[in-house]
Amino acid sequence: MIGMDTEQLKEKTLRMLMDVGMEVENEELSGAMLARGCKALPNGRIGVPRELVEEFVQRQKPHQAEDDDDQSLHPYCGIDWTHWIMWTGQKEQMKKRLKEQFLMSAFDCGPTRFHDYATGKDTPVDTDTFIMMKKLAQATPEIGYMSTWYRQDVPEGTERIASLILALRYTDKVDGIEAIKPSVIKYLVEIGEIMSGKPKDGRYLAGSECIISPMIFEQRSADDTVERARVGVKEFHIASMPAIGVNMPVTPAAVVVMSSAELLAGMVAAWCIAPEGDITGRMISTQMDMRTADVTSANPEAIMIDLAVKQLFDECFGGHLWTEVFFSPSASEPGMLAVYQNFYAVGIRALLTGDAAAPYPGMGTLHNGAVGSPTQFMLDMEIRKSQWAVQTGFEVNDDTVPYEEIVQRCNDGSDFLRSDHTLDRWRSLWNSNVLPLTVPSTSTDMNKEKGILDKCDEKWRANVEAWEPPAVDEDKMTALEGVLARAEKELL
Repeated sequence: MIGMDTEQLKEKTLRMLMDVGMEVENEELSGAMLARGCKALPNGRIGVPRELVEEFVQRQKPHQAEDDDDQSLHPYCGIDWTHWIMWTGQKEQMKKRLKEQFLMSAFDCGPTRFHDYATGKDTPVDTDTFIMMKKLAQATPEIGYMSTWYRQDVPEGTERIASLILALRYTDKVDGIEAIKPSVIKYLVEIGEIMSGKPKDGRYLAGSECIISPMIFEQRSADDTVERARVGVKEFHIASMPAIGVNMPVTPAAVVVMSSAELLAGMVAAWCIAPEGDITGRMISTQMDMRTADVTSANPEAIMIDLAVKQLFDECFGGHLWTEVFFSPSASEPGMLAVYQNFYAVGIRALLTGDAAAPYPGMGTLHNGAVGSPTQFMLDMEIRKSQWAVQTGFEVNDDTVPYEEIVQRCNDGSDFLRSDHTLDRWRSLWNSNVLPLTVPSTSTDMNKEKGILDKCDEKWRANVEAWEPPAVDEDKMTALEGVLARAEKELL
């Protein structure tokens, strides 16, 4: 628990909703808010009265415990995969599976650039890189889901649709993606309907409706919200992503107030236009490094602010507020800095929440999620696998404690190295091909960061070479190509 004056924060948040209000850049959405009881303010924004907030909070509270349970998957699966699991009714199945099998998501919500460790260069994601990453997903058993990277060599208007369909050719580990453009939402829903056979299936429609700080429901996100409601998609995920000291004040308390206000306003807006919607929020704060003008989440203030906003929502506003273990390293290359930032973030989170169960959060992203590095991913995966290998208990029986043999070997002075019991069970002990437990003094490479990264780079490339195509329903793929053709006709 974070020490803070909850009542003061709550009161200032509610005042902010009427003293400043939300700028809403969509007339249909602002109209729905006004019709529901919001107020047109003299500054041109939409005010949200505290009575309406209270009504919304009471609407959220009955589902708060269920949402808390949904969030239990988030540290292990990432945001988009978790939503997919929930929306396809696989939550309990996945919770059981994660206890028996190591799985993780890769590359968060999807990079736009690819880091090639061999050359040290970042390049825009093109179709060849995209296919290579999909092959990596399919050929790596530890990957449960990989984000749909953003291709830069195809028409922007239909890139999301075309990339989703292409991904399904190379891997069955494709889940929800960011629509980016509201005009593609109906097509993503249609793809979901084709793949599942269910009407209004938004399983492939992930992403957030992002508020631009301070307090602006900008046109793209507002249009996205309206379009989701129009096509019958019930899931809305409102996000606040402030830059501390840039578009919000520099003190944590002030950022908590402003972020909570814009999240509440956005969630109420979604409720006004979709009264039956599943409405959640997402908090991701960053801080600008005044020395470089770059932003990062790898600092104590950003992590504390995210958790404080969640705590305020849980205690005062009906919960349903999701936070990352850590959004992404700001490091620009794979290696020690990225690992440090990931470990630092999860360590601070454990310190502030008292919950040490969350795993190492790295999943191959660099530069605040904009860059994907499969080399970094293989390193991140090995670190997380080593955590997963930690057992919280062990069995005690005649097999695990061969008492008579122990007594005999102690009495006759023999060792346990050459015993059948040791030889039969040796491989059950944890080890890693990337992060060796010991390094011989004659070995120079694996004692150094470069040697470890070289090994990671070698491993992901070997996985790609071992790729085998997934089973594909050609009738469904033909139908998907028809969706793309219609989208291209309308949008290009």
